[in-house]
Amino acid sequence: METTENGMIKYHYDLLRNNVQNVIDKLDAELTYYRIYFEKRMKSVEIIYDTPTNLLSSAGIVLSKEFRDGKSYFKVKKISYLPTEFRKPSRKFYNAECGGRETPKDYPIQIASAINNAFSNIFTIDLVEVVKQTVPIFEIKIKSNFYKLISGTGMKGNIAFEKITYKDMQTGRKAKKLGATLSLPEDPSFSKEVDEVLSAIERKCKELFFYNESRFEVAQRILRAKRSDKPKLSRKELKEQLNNETKQESKEEV
Repeated sequence: METTENGMIKYHYDLLRNNVQNVIDKLDAELTYYRIYFEKRMKSVEIIYDTPTNLLSSAGIVLSKEFRDGKSYFKVKKISYLPTEFRKPSRKFYNAECGGRETPKDYPIQIASAINNAFSNIFTIDLVEVVKQTVPIFEIKIKSNFYKLISGTGMKGNIAFEKITYKDMQTGRKAKKLGATLSLPEDPSFSKEVDEVLSAIERKCKELFFYNESRFEVAQRILRAKRSDKPKLSRKELKEQLNNETKQESKEEV
């Protein structure tokens, strides 16, 4: 989960089956006092930056540049390394428009200042120099179909069904996923409606699987997961290994 600058909370889901209309139909049937309708299509690209030794992410900081609606933005936000069930929504603390070709190295003082302010100046290292060392590590491309969600009491939210491509900028490795992002107001006066929508998804939409991770963490998990160094065995080799283990067990019993 994460909060946005316009007072919304985003809930991220894996979409296990590519049947968007089926999900919309289920929500429409369950949420009888709500209007759900297609709003727009949108493409966005987010490039995540870090130092070669991952100094920022190790400290719980995600620095990125996002391209959407014809504009570019630098974003900095905190992430938590607590178990996902104990996490609160992550918050952006820097969201500034920039030029299309600019990188964090062009704004080291502003970005370093934002990081220091958010963390109450706890860092003893020179953050300006750290920002100057950043390089692109992940690229996240998203194609979204947005559906508007409006309750009879005036609550407004949306659900975006996404085709996401994660790319490791250092190795070129890619991974594709289907997902959905539900955006609902943080305003406590709409807590009843928020609970109704979340409950309807949990009970009726088995195609959606909630996860409480940032996109950076997802990219790290699926693109840089540690692999076993052991070579895969063929069926013949597996059979021989099984036979040898069975013979060894028989000798030990004797």
